[in-house]
Amino acid sequence: MKKRGLALLMVTAMTVTSLAGCSGGGTTPTTAAPAPTAAPAVDITTEAAPADTGSAELTKDEITLTVWHIAIDETRHKSVTNATERFMEKYPNIKVIEVANENDPYKTKLATAMAAGEEPDIFVSWGGGWLESFIDEGKVLDIDEQITEIADEYYESALSLFEIKGKKYALPYACGPAPVYYNKQIYADLGLEVPQTLAELEANCEKIKAAGITPFALGNSSQWPGALTFIYLSLREGGKDAFLNAYNRENGGTFEDESFIKAGQKIQEWVDKGYYPEGCNAINYDTGGSRMLFYGGMTAHIVQTNGMFSNCRSEAPEFYENNLGTFNYPIIEGGKGTAKEILGGGNAYSISASCKYPKEAFELIHMLTDKEFGQDSVDIAGVISGVKGVTMPNELTQEADDLVKNADYIQNFYDQFLPADMGALHKQTTYDLFGKTTTPEKAAADMEALAKKTLDQ
Repeated sequence: MKKRGLALLMVTAMTVTSLAGCSGGGTTPTTAAPAPTAAPAVDITTEAAPADTGSAELTKDEITLTVWHIAIDETRHKSVTNATERFMEKYPNIKVIEVANENDPYKTKLATAMAAGEEPDIFVSWGGGWLESFIDEGKVLDIDEQITEIADEYYESALSLFEIKGKKYALPYACGPAPVYYNKQIYADLGLEVPQTLAELEANCEKIKAAGITPFALGNSSQWPGALTFIYLSLREGGKDAFLNAYNRENGGTFEDESFIKAGQKIQEWVDKGYYPEGCNAINYDTGGSRMLFYGGMTAHIVQTNGMFSNCRSEAPEFYENNLGTFNYPIIEGGKGTAKEILGGGNAYSISASCKYPKEAFELIHMLTDKEFGQDSVDIAGVISGVKGVTMPNELTQEADDLVKNADYIQNFYDQFLPADMGALHKQTTYDLFGKTTTPEKAAADMEALAKKTLDQ
C-alpha cells in the first residue's frame, strides 16, 4: 500500500474535514471545511493538597501536559474533567491543560499543528488510515508495550480499533456500535415489532409512512451520517470480507463488488419511496436538525453512532427516558453478512512522539480511560468506553455494550479506516447517492479507481 505523507493529510483535512464518529461519544465524521481555529484552552488545574503519587518512576518536577480533545458538550466534558482532576490530585506537581475543540475544525487544526511541530502532548485519535498517516511521519509515540501490560482492563474489540501494523497506539475512551435508534412510542402506537431482517424493516417503514410519519431522520449536509447506512447495507450484503478484500487488494477484492453497488441501489430505492426527509442532504446533523425531527416524532428511526445517547440525554431527556429504543441493523436474507458483524467505532488518546514526559502522559491517558472514567462516562453521558467492569445504568447502554461484547467483527467507519483521500471520496459518493446525482455503479467505479492509485503497489 502506498504511504500518504503528512503534507497530503494536511491538505486533505483542510479541504474535507473528516471526523468520525465513533463513536463513540458524540464524536462523528464531518466534511465541513471551516478555517482552523484554536479552541480556547480550558485550564482545570486544582489547588489540591500534596498527595502520595504512588509511583516513584514519575517526575517530581513541576511540569505541564496538554490534552486536545473534542468533548465540548457538558456531559462528556464533565467525564473528562473528573478524570483530570483525579489525576492532578494524585500528581499535584503535574498541571493538566485540556483544550476542548469543536468537532469540525479539530482534524484540520491537529494536522496543521503536527506539520508545524506544535502538536499537543496528548491528542484524540480515531485509528485507521488517519492515525497511520501520523505514525508513518513519526509523530505518534509507540506505546504498544505499555498498553499490553494493562490490556486486560479493556475489551479487545476496543483496543483493536487502534491497532496499526500489529501495534496498538492509543487507549480507547469511547467504543460503541452504530445501532438503529427508534421511537418506541411510534412502534407501540402502530403495533410494530423490532425487525430482524431488512424485509421486516421495510414492511415497518411502509406502515410508518401510511401513518404520515417519515421512516428515517437524516441530516446529511456534512456527508458522514448517510455513509453509516451505506456501510451497514454493504456489510449486510457482502459480509466483512467484501470490504477487507477490497482494502487489502487481495482475493479479487474490489470496491466495485456487488455488495457496494447493491447498497447504493437500496439507498436510492428508499429515497424514491420517501423513507427520508425531503432535502435530507441540506439538513445538518451536527447542529441537531435531524435529531429534532426524531425527538419530535416526525420520523421513526435514525441510524447513528453511540454518541446519539449523549446527544439525546442532553437535548431531550424526557424522550431519552421514555421513548428511545435501539436495535441491531437487520440482516439481509441471502446476504453474506451476519448480525454479529456490526458497524462501530471509537475515540482514543494517543501520545505525540515529541512529548517530553511520556511516562507521565501514559499515566494520564490511562486515567482518562480507566474503569472509574468509564463508569463516569456511561453514568453522566451515556457513552460506553471500551473498558471492562463498568456497570451499565440502563437497558439502552446495556444493549450497546452487549453489541460490542458479542460482536465477531466491528467494522470501523470507512472514513476512519481508509486513507484520507479515499475516506473523503467515500463520503462524497454516498452523499451523491442520496442526492441522486450519481449512480451506484459510478460511485463504486470512482472508489475503485482511487483505490488503484492509493492502495495498489
